[in-house]
Amino acid sequence: MSLFELVVLSAALGTDLFSVAVPIGMNKVRRLVIFRSAFVFAVSHIIMILIGYHIGHWLGSIVEHVGAYHINWPVANVQNIATIIGALVLAGLGASMIKDNICGSKDTMPSNPLHGAALLLLAASVSIDALAAGFSLGMIDVNLFELSLVLGIVIFAIALLGLVLGRKLGRYIGGRAELIGGSVLVLLGIHIIWTTIC
Repeated sequence: MSLFELVVLSAALGTDLFSVAVPIGMNKVRRLVIFRSAFVFAVSHIIMILIGYHIGHWLGSIVEHVGAYHINWPVANVQNIATIIGALVLAGLGASMIKDNICGSKDTMPSNPLHGAALLLLAASVSIDALAAGFSLGMIDVNLFELSLVLGIVIFAIALLGLVLGRKLGRYIGGRAELIGGSVLVLLGIHIIWTTIC
């Protein structure tokens, strides 16, 4: 794949991340947390695409030797299940943000989903597409170092852009930013589940 194709692929894989990063960024996220989270998102995408690549490469060699070309059907089902799980994580995170905003007192800072296990779970859920893309790439010849480098840089930039934009929007929206961001995540999760099932 050419450098241009890798950049386009990486940008396409970052669209879900951007749509999630903007509402999360509305939670008065500190700059250090934004940089750390963007790094985690980038690493998660790289890990997922490499795992997918090696699985796809391994299955590709089996297909060549055995001739079992119908192997794509169960892989599609596994991808759909993974996508639904990722969507449920997003919807659950959004519901938690809404609950914290409605039930929390005015003195309480909004919950930050960009730390600890919540960040890792969120990073895994938004990088599921990279796993599927890596599986497809495993069937063709790709420079893995170049792929990882380009993907990491593009995803890092997309995460930064989304979180910073969300942070700026949160300042204008004020105290209800977390409620709006949570609602967007719930709707996004429902939309992903709907489009996957239908």
